[in-house]
Amino acid sequence: MKTMIKLLAIPVLVAVTVPAGLATAEQVPNSGTAGVEASQHADNLAPSRFGGHVHALAVNPQTKELFLGARPIYRSTDEGKSWAAIDGIPKSEERANITSVSIDPTDPLVMYATGHGVGVVKSTDGGATWHSASSGLGGMSTEGFSIDGKDQNKLYVWVLGTGLYRSTDAGASWQRVDDGPKKQEIRSLVSVNGPTGMGGIWLYAGLDTGVVKSPDCFCGWDRLSNEGLPEGRVYSLAVDPSKPEVLYAGLRQGVFKTTDGGQSWSQATDLVEDAVVTVDAGDPDRIYAVGADGTLAVSRNAGEQWTTTEVDDAEG
Repeated sequence: MKTMIKLLAIPVLVAVTVPAGLATAEQVPNSGTAGVEASQHADNLAPSRFGGHVHALAVNPQTKELFLGARPIYRSTDEGKSWAAIDGIPKSEERANITSVSIDPTDPLVMYATGHGVGVVKSTDGGATWHSASSGLGGMSTEGFSIDGKDQNKLYVWVLGTGLYRSTDAGASWQRVDDGPKKQEIRSLVSVNGPTGMGGIWLYAGLDTGVVKSPDCFCGWDRLSNEGLPEGRVYSLAVDPSKPEVLYAGLRQGVFKTTDGGQSWSQATDLVEDAVVTVDAGDPDRIYAVGADGTLAVSRNAGEQWTTTEVDDAEG
């Protein structure tokens, strides 16, 4: 049965810009206890009205449907004014939660989701039904996920406590390809179709300590200067597919934007906390962000101005 959740629109607000400052987060080793760490972190997030903390957001570039990842996945066909829960997500734990949702921009019927107790799941009918796509993964607790910027059959996912895995057959099988940046956990991942000097793409990874990037040869992760990006966990990353140097990052303090490939950042909005951000691939000026409590913010001019919607009498 689908659960409907109603939202109440509130007026337009202008994004707040803060002065740029140098992020000074230090490298922290992997705790080695992925499940415990993830559970402890969840306790620090704002309460959610979606059955669990909100960790993921995606938009269908053709239909403009929104998909929100919590426990489980919710769909909205009216820009967040109402939501319906999607049943039947394969999971290995009763209280599994979703950590990312990704839609193939070349074929929006194809979708992927990751999560704790989920591994990787896939839909080929626009999110109506889902099946497991975790063959070869080193665990079922997954966070960062990305579809390759050049080849939609090539996928990347981070398995907590294990490493980075890649699929070259649209999720039918996975192979471990990298330890990750200094063995830190990757919280968010995006593939950017920009020149690497080796003919490939860049992978940007959001960590607990900022943003790093690596070419898909996995020959080392470059620590970015992250000027203007606050210290703390980078919950999500999104790229403008028409401008690979333009990226958005979601942090506890809101949404931040870079126009130089991650070297410097400025705040786009602070209307949502513990922000998860996504770009409409069909209209890259349209940006969506959601907070851990389910508050949704929308920009129609590449982050210059935002409107918000709030949950009203939601269940979960």
